[in-house]
Amino acid sequence: MSQENVETLKRGFEAFNRGDINAMLEEFDPDVEWHTASDIPDSTVYRGHDGVASLIQEWVNSFEDFRVDAEELIDRGEYVVLSVVLRGRIPGSLESDREVTLRRFGVDKVRNGKIVEVREYMTLEQVLEAVGLSE
Repeated sequence: MSQENVETLKRGFEAFNRGDINAMLEEFDPDVEWHTASDIPDSTVYRGHDGVASLIQEWVNSFEDFRVDAEELIDRGEYVVLSVVLRGRIPGSLESDREVTLRRFGVDKVRNGKIVEVREYMTLEQVLEAVGLSE
């Protein structure tokens, strides 16, 4: 079942990157909670499909040609540990042809084939601690 959880995330990333936000949202439970990284100034929790869509719109509005590439998806049962790279260009910038890349980490909880919780982290160490694998 857990490899199916990894496939759920892959489908979500693929849908997002082709601009099909509705298909991406289908991979989320209607009551999903998305927790942004706690160590950023505007950390918050986005709830439900509307909340996730709002967060996605913030990203899309902040960058041109924005996409998210999954570097690694690690099966941990009902959890999937992930490393992703956010890519895009800053609109209106003097260097708008230069791509910005940001590496982020997270843990997604999947239940009954739907993502029910997303927790973002800034470092791999924080993720490992969150899933009980820190040294």
